[in-house]
Amino acid sequence: MAKPTAQRQPITGQPFTADDPMFTVIVTDYEPSVSRGYLRRKMASLAEQTCKDFEVLVYHDGPKAQSYEEDMAGAPMHPATRFIVTPTRTGDWGHTARDMGIRAARGRWIIHTNADNIFYPTLIAVLKEMVTDPQPWTFAYPTTQYPVGVKGLAKWLDRKFGTLLLPPEVFEHSQPQILVYGVVMRGQVALKNSQLRVSRAADRQGTVLGGVPVEYGRIDAMQLVMQRALWLAEGGWHDRSMNSDGMMYPVFARKYRVLAVPAVLGEHW
Repeated sequence: MAKPTAQRQPITGQPFTADDPMFTVIVTDYEPSVSRGYLRRKMASLAEQTCKDFEVLVYHDGPKAQSYEEDMAGAPMHPATRFIVTPTRTGDWGHTARDMGIRAARGRWIIHTNADNIFYPTLIAVLKEMVTDPQPWTFAYPTTQYPVGVKGLAKWLDRKFGTLLLPPEVFEHSQPQILVYGVVMRGQVALKNSQLRVSRAADRQGTVLGGVPVEYGRIDAMQLVMQRALWLAEGGWHDRSMNSDGMMYPVFARKYRVLAVPAVLGEHW
């Protein structure tokens, strides 16, 4: 496999130390969009994690009408939690906050999530097992490089006729660089050969999104967990467009070892 190279100017984050937590959970929040009940639900799901080897950074985009002390009065929280309220609103779908979190994080791995999402109690424990298990995992890496148009044709021929114009290299390694886990997409309902989001159905319905293949429209921002060192090498959350996760994540997946975790570990609301 070719050695990964960063395409972006590296950025400086917190220095790595021996007492770093395994994970940093970066939570993006905006009071007018996320009810305080949903925020407390999110924070409770973090407090209930069976593995405590993580820190939490909560970023609010712009001034708040009510303080986080009032928001969280009497509610459970993970002890290593910090709340950051920015002086002005950026309004870029939380991307600036995510970038700030990457630079401030102490965790070896970064987990992005929104304030209305839910983590199941074993999420941190399962992810930690994946990155500390000494047994080798199996990875696949594309070896043949084609121009964009030719590559698309080759993929179609492989899918349609079972050819191997794009044969992958299959190898084993004990250290994944990216984890992708499954989530329930709340409010998603079936629509012929696609899906439709119906917000009022969220309490009762949803579909499972596996996150692989790591492609635009097939993975949510909360599903990709990447090493902090790689985020820093990639220039942080450098794309500020609305669907930037769908633009950046496939690029990362082509460069680094991706382990698909065979478990549903949270919910996107």
